[in-house]
Amino acid sequence: MAPSSAEAAAITGNNSPGTANVMGYWKYSTPNTTILPEGEYEAYYKFTINKGERVYVRGSYDKQYTGMKIEVYAPGFSDIGTRVINPSSLTPFIFAKTGDVTSTTETYYVKVSRGTYTGDMYFTVSIQDRIKSGSGSFNFTGTATNTGNTSLNPAGVDSSVITMDLTGNNTIPKGAIVKSIKTASTQTPNQGIVTHKLMSNQNNVWNTATAVSATSGSYDISLQNQFLVAKKWSFKYNAKASGKSTMTKVSADIRYEYDVTEQF
Repeated sequence: MAPSSAEAAAITGNNSPGTANVMGYWKYSTPNTTILPEGEYEAYYKFTINKGERVYVRGSYDKQYTGMKIEVYAPGFSDIGTRVINPSSLTPFIFAKTGDVTSTTETYYVKVSRGTYTGDMYFTVSIQDRIKSGSGSFNFTGTATNTGNTSLNPAGVDSSVITMDLTGNNTIPKGAIVKSIKTASTQTPNQGIVTHKLMSNQNNVWNTATAVSATSGSYDISLQNQFLVAKKWSFKYNAKASGKSTMTKVSADIRYEYDVTEQF
């Protein structure tokens, strides 16, 4: 199955770590066609990656290439992929991931092994960013009711709790992690000195909004908390006023990041 492009531009002869095709810094790498001739069993590549970056390496696949595998490795780390993604599509592929990059710059190697196919093999190796960002607005169910701070407690009085369950929400990517979260609401009647509170059942700890507001709340929540979006979330609000009030139309605006490879 020869490629339609000129073979002169193809990658070949990279059959050992010492002859690995140099892809350079991964963001600028070019996925040219590789020719793995009959009688050669492995093709090697190497690339650099910076601290904190997370990528995956994918190799194009053909249904004849039974047993083909891809390995991404560095000192102390190895990930091997054999599972064919989208096997019935026009662009099936196999993939493997890098590990945690803790040095300023690290070099990773890629090894593609042929499997049981015996003829010349033609495929491309490309490097993709694993991490993507997304966002969504989600609604709490019910009405939060506050009986009022009739005792004029300086700490105020918390309302009843309402919830939203995102565990079965299929619009949220698998494994999505909260980058930031804000709540919005309508209070009736509108009162001063009101504070939103939010809790995930991941740790069952209440988070208090960083500013006083009857209509919105921002929280000191980031990727460091490692909160999964697809959890059950609870909401309540604290009021200092002595009169009764309610909160309706409570929603959460969540910005998140997720790993593309967890969606395969």
